[in-house]
Parts: sequence; C-alpha cells; structure tokens
Amino acid sequence: MNNIIRYAAEVLDTFDTRPFSDVDSLILSCAAYIHLPGALPAVRDWDGLRLAELYRAEHFAAMFSGTFAPEDLRALFCALAASPRFRDLRVCGFREVLDPAQEKQFSAVTFCLGRDWTYVAFRGTDSTLVGWKEDFNMTFQTPIPSQVEAVRYLGQAARHCPGALRLGGHSKGGNLAVYAATFCRPEVQKRIISVYSHDGPGFLETVLQHPGFSRIHDRVEKTLPQSSVVGLLLEQQETGKIIRSSGVGVSQHDPFTWELENGAFVVLEHLTPEARYLDRALTAWLQQVDPAQRERLVDVLFQVLGAGDIQRFSDLRTDWQKAVPAVVHAASHLDPETREFLFQTLKELASLSLKALPESLLEKDN
Repeated sequence: MNNIIRYAAEVLDTFDTRPFSDVDSLILSCAAYIHLPGALPAVRDWDGLRLAELYRAEHFAAMFSGTFAPEDLRALFCALAASPRFRDLRVCGFREVLDPAQEKQFSAVTFCLGRDWTYVAFRGTDSTLVGWKEDFNMTFQTPIPSQVEAVRYLGQAARHCPGALRLGGHSKGGNLAVYAATFCRPEVQKRIISVYSHDGPGFLETVLQHPGFSRIHDRVEKTLPQSSVVGLLLEQQETGKIIRSSGVGVSQHDPFTWELENGAFVVLEHLTPEARYLDRALTAWLQQVDPAQRERLVDVLFQVLGAGDIQRFSDLRTDWQKAVPAVVHAASHLDPETREFLFQTLKELASLSLKALPESLLEKDN
C-alpha cells in the first residue's frame, strides 16, 4: 500500500529540492511515538544526534515495545534512518513523562535541520490508562497537564533552536501542538510558520476564544481520515483536509492506513455519513451534559477500567482472563447511586445517538 512508510523509503529528495509537506509532518509526528533509549542520552539534550545514529538494533526492543502498530513504526524508522531526506535531521530535546498522580502522559521530541527550521513533534496518546484518562479529561478541563507541559516544552525548543518553527502531532499530539502555538510567548509565535494537527481533537470553547488562537489559526493545518472520530471531538478549530484511508471505522485513526499518490495525500471532499452521524451524536451529548457530570462519568469509567491493577488497555487483551472479571466485578460493586448515574448517562448517550441516526441515513455523499 502507498502510505507514509513507502514515501519515507522512496522519496529521496532533500528538503532543499522538495519542500516540507503535511506528509513529512505526519511522518515526524509518528516518529514521536518511538521510545528513545536512555542508553543514548544525547537525544535528551539540545545538541542531539543525527537520526541515522539512532539506528542500532540492540535498542529496537525498547524503542518499539508498547507502541501502537510497532511493526509499522519500526519499518518507518528504518526507512527514515536510511533516507537522504530524513537521516541528517538532528533529534534532540526528547522528553517523556508519565505521572498517574497528575493524570499526565506527555512526550515530545524536536527535529532540527541545521539553522533553517525546527519541527517540534508532540506524541499522541499511548496505551496507558493514564494517557487515555487525560484525553477524556479534555471534555471538562482546560488546560490538562500535558497542554501546560507542551507550552513549556515549546518555549525550551525555541530558546535552543534557531530559525523557523513547525509544530505537529498525531491524535492528542495534534491538540498539544495547536495549544502550545496558541499560548506560547508572542516572540515564539511569530517564528511559527505552520502547525499540523493529524486527527487531533478540538478544544473547549474558551481556548478558541483566546487572542493567541486568533493570531495562529490561519497557520493551522488539520488532516482527518474519512471516517474520523477522534479528530471531530470537541469544538473544532479549523477546516480539515479529508484523507482516504484503507482502514475501517475507528481503525482509520491509525496513520499508517492513510493513502498517498505521487507523494501527496489522497484528498476526498467529504467525511463518511457514519463519521458525520457520530460527530452529531457526541456533540449533542456534550451540549446536554454539564462539565461536572462529564467529570464524574470519566472518573467512574476509569475507576472501573483500572480495577485489577490494569495499567494499559493492552492488559485487557493479553491478560483478559484476569482483567475482564476484575472490571466486571468493579462495575457490579459500585455503590447504587454511582451505578445508576453511570447507566443513566450511557442510556442518554445511546438515545441521542438514535436521534442523530435518521438524518445521517438520509444524507448522500455528493
């Protein structure tokens, strides 16, 4: 399939001859998911290492373990390390924080091309319950801890890296990129030439009303797969470019399913009716349920999911014989008031989904 792995392997032009594009941004956003090894401390300072110097097989297990689509991510990294387009980028400023107490999952890395430009890549959500809990907290809280950390990180990158700035990320990483660009210092914001949100969720309305957003919004570029779910959540900050995906439903969130032709994304005119239907249903629910109720629902859901010492969603699959009974047990032992609140809220969401369904069935793609 013609996707970003093939692009990285076959597009050999340097950035001097082929300009930076949204495809390059998605590639570097995916590279932010790699766990850069502690055995290479230079990636944590601001001098960094050439990307090609990270190509060491003895570190591969640590670099790709626990990532989404680890085989695809490894294939992409191998292509980048060999490519004359990417191999000379300096990888620096790597940060990785997982703090259950703060409900924070944050990681970012910076790619520098000499003194010409810098790309600041924010990692999206990993498989930890902490990371997903922080994502759900976006429905009632702003800022979340990772957004605060993203602003701080961008300021550090700007101090250490000269030239123009590009920012981006996939999923939550796209949200962090837009947030950091909105709330950074004006002198940093002036250096930003583009911000990429690859299927990243939106924001609560207060963020979109901030003066910093009005100054940066025309430099934000959003890409969405045709059946996007994550990228349509909350208030939307910009019009997205809709990309054809080989995936089905929510699996289209996987950027390795996004299709390319002639080195560019295959762009479609419309989201699928299913994506528009789900967007309407979730929007109606968010409008009906106040922030306090959203917070209580999220806390209850993750209280149940966190039962049985489950740390990652992958635990539900790999250790299901222990994890699933623990979750069921936790749900059944909620106090009566909390259990009633949970079931009633989920019932209301289902009802709103049914109300949104007839309209979606009548829609036709033009």
